[in-house]
Amino acid sequence: MLSRTHYGAAKMAICMALLSLLSVVCGGDARCQTQAPPAPNPKELHGGIEVALRSVRAIVLRVPTNAEGDNIPRILFSDQLNPLTPFPKDDKPTPEYIRDLAQTVQKLSEKLQRDLRVPPNQIHLLGLSDLAGQPRDDLARELQDRVGREIMFLDAKGETELNIAGNIPRQYQLDGKRYDNRSISLLLDISATNVRGGYQQLSLTSRGRAEYDYVTWDVPINGPLRAEAAQNPGLMMRKKIYLMGNIVWALTALLYPQNQGDYAPLTSEDINSFYYRAMTDPEALLNPDLSKIRDENARKEARKGREAIKAIYTPRTLAAGAEALKTVATELNLADKQLIFARNSNWARLVNFVRLQIEQ
Repeated sequence: MLSRTHYGAAKMAICMALLSLLSVVCGGDARCQTQAPPAPNPKELHGGIEVALRSVRAIVLRVPTNAEGDNIPRILFSDQLNPLTPFPKDDKPTPEYIRDLAQTVQKLSEKLQRDLRVPPNQIHLLGLSDLAGQPRDDLARELQDRVGREIMFLDAKGETELNIAGNIPRQYQLDGKRYDNRSISLLLDISATNVRGGYQQLSLTSRGRAEYDYVTWDVPINGPLRAEAAQNPGLMMRKKIYLMGNIVWALTALLYPQNQGDYAPLTSEDINSFYYRAMTDPEALLNPDLSKIRDENARKEARKGREAIKAIYTPRTLAAGAEALKTVATELNLADKQLIFARNSNWARLVNFVRLQIEQ
């Protein structure tokens, strides 16, 4: 299934082909050509820039304000840049690195304004929880000087809440009926060192109104995962698990390169197979055969994903990530759960952040 971004690109390509054909048929007569659609109203354009310690992401949404009330955000642009300065080997960002990080944000902000006509006061800056201590303060000052905008920093809990809201659909459909998806689902964000997770549950406010609040946790991989599960009934009882994190992305892209849907089903057998192959032949795992993917665009996307994974994982670090994933699956008893990889999880977090800023 095509994502909104890919669908938009395909639609634009078809439109351009039709315009070229009309130009030839009409002999260049402008009166016979179809006019291009008008550019979006700048008031409908909103940008978001997400700053992590090692990378910067940007996104542009169009939120129509027409009479029909169609205010569903549409992704017009997304991009990711890394600072030119190499990240320090001791994991302690230097002032020079922070300045380069701020300059990367400035480049993307200028691109959003220049090329996509996003008003500067409609570009919102988000800082992730891996920015902490003095680097956070230094970055905030640099961004105020360079971009003239304040940045909102998240702690681990706030980041997890945004991930939950952005990646777990509110409803699912079965036999033509819609049901509440939030009450049966939870999110796991898995890295080589820790697992963050959480879900939404219904609660009553002081005025007796029902609303959803969040339950979140952040536990080291080598920590008391099973103890955390025992103290948290929702963690064990929920049957639908949305997975995110680079190692889950690597598993999906390397085992199933042909599957490029927004939500990809996985099983505990996939996790076991991924672990075994990462331990016994990681080089082969990092180089899946893409020749059987017939669609050229899908094959290009699969190749792009494969190369991106090889850029961040060595055989050794891939094995470490696979071991962490297997540990989580065992400790949290994921064998009898419905597992789903949320492919656009990182972008969904940023989209949800921008939507919240618009609503405010």
